[in-house]
Amino acid sequence: MAKSQTPELSPIKAIPGLFISDRFAAAAPSNIREHNIVRVLSIVRPNEIPQSHAERFTDSSSQDNQPEVEIRSIPIDDDPTEDILQHLRPACDWIEQGLERRLESNSDVQAGVLVHCRLGISRSGAFVVAYLMHKLQLSFSAALALARDSRSMICPNDGFERQLRIWEICEYDIYTDEPSAEAAERKEKRAYTVWKAERDNLLKRGEEDVNRARFSSMASMAAHFGKRRQEASRDAEIKREKGEEESADESERKEGWDKVKKMEEEWNDRLKRGITAGENDGNS
Repeated sequence: MAKSQTPELSPIKAIPGLFISDRFAAAAPSNIREHNIVRVLSIVRPNEIPQSHAERFTDSSSQDNQPEVEIRSIPIDDDPTEDILQHLRPACDWIEQGLERRLESNSDVQAGVLVHCRLGISRSGAFVVAYLMHKLQLSFSAALALARDSRSMICPNDGFERQLRIWEICEYDIYTDEPSAEAAERKEKRAYTVWKAERDNLLKRGEEDVNRARFSSMASMAAHFGKRRQEASRDAEIKREKGEEESADESERKEGWDKVKKMEEEWNDRLKRGITAGENDGNS
């Protein structure tokens, strides 16, 4: 039986030391060691974390001359109603601090920071895009394009995309003031306050409206991935017809799109079940 290959981390080309991955690549000790990862931003719910996830990170840092790995968890769902804006600036600062660290064993080696979620597509993609926006002072569209140049399947859900556009309007900070021990509450910028009010109104309207927003987001992502996957398949077919060999990068991208296809099928199934449930509710 062929030995299963360890999923790999995707380096963000514009930021040396920054990586993105799914949960399984993040839990592989070899990835942590090979890329000198010192910090891991884990954007998953506890039930999405693979068994012995924490122990694997501990094991990866127990080797001689290996840096200790800090793990920061942001336990949110891949749900368009989740408030990621409240987490973005602290997460960006934490990533930046990790990238600025130097390894005790070799101060010339760039320390690595890994951002991961369940699939390395929406949640972690949103936080990587936010970091690129903040670090390089980019618009959402420019940062998304830059992120996809490193990992083509990055695709924040519709709700996250809207919040990242608000993040741009707020100039990468949702508060007008700096944190202070004296101030009980910080002053929020208007764009964030308006978004929160709209989100809260949606949640108050009930489960049916919330689910409609969720299904709309899933449908949008499924359509996006279907189009991108077809384009990738066409490009691969053209190369085969020309007798050109598939490069290692192209082979890796193909494996990635195969995973996306399975995810797309899962989304479509959830959409069908959601629509059917809605019809049954309407007929009851």
